[in-house]
Amino acid sequence: MLNFQNSVKFQQGQLAPVLLRNFYAPETEFAWSTSTWSEIIFAFAGGTSPAGKSADLMVEMDVFKSPPKLPCQPVLFYLNGLRIGSRNVSDRVTVILTFDRSLLRPTENVLIFDTPKASVPNDFGISDGRCLGVQLFSLQIRPSD
Repeated sequence: MLNFQNSVKFQQGQLAPVLLRNFYAPETEFAWSTSTWSEIIFAFAGGTSPAGKSADLMVEMDVFKSPPKLPCQPVLFYLNGLRIGSRNVSDRVTVILTFDRSLLRPTENVLIFDTPKASVPNDFGISDGRCLGVQLFSLQIRPSD
């Protein structure tokens, strides 16, 4: 379960309090998405805050890239069916997306990463046959007001 006081780090051998869908098993410090869309499903304590109050989704991430053909990837973020933002990612970054707290549910929140340019490194001469999109390091939700 997530709340405003904790965060999730995606690391090999560590059980995360979230369910990963369309992700490879976590590696040393991160987990790669396996396709053009991936999901994190989680419960949230304190998600019944009054409407009009904001929260920040903080995602430490990177993407697969292979300049000059694929110098960056667009990433679209959806929370419980509503698009909360998008970014063109070219380097490891902490993306901060502000959204209305009323979107959070006590159970079964779905955070979707849409990476339409997820690619197979083999196609760029890199020895890896997996499809790679988002590389997640950590995730946190905090109040923003």
